[in-house]
Amino acid sequence: MRDLGLSIFKDQPLRENMKLKIILRQLIKAREMTVVGLAKKSKVPIQTIHNWLSGAEPKSLKQVKMVADCLGVSVDYLCFGIGHNGSDEKKESNPIKEHSEEINAGIFEVVLRKVKR
Repeated sequence: MRDLGLSIFKDQPLRENMKLKIILRQLIKAREMTVVGLAKKSKVPIQTIHNWLSGAEPKSLKQVKMVADCLGVSVDYLCFGIGHNGSDEKKESNPIKEHSEEINAGIFEVVLRKVKR
């Protein structure tokens, strides 16, 4: 049997945690797309997407990536629900984004000094 790039899915716990069928259906509905439209846009065969929606495991990581890119999500999110909108991953703190209003309002003063070594 030829390995098509998804040997990671042969691990039983990963297979049990795969949510591709559910998440793909939700994303198609949320984006008001059809399977045919997604297939055309992602260049993944219609039958492949139908197979995934029926619960079949993906055989090509490249095709999963193409669909994920088309839907604007990561492969981790598409397959396992990790890392998107209220994700299971810890959100990294970005102080610039958190304080952008104050920064743009001129409330902060930035001082640059040469450091002595």
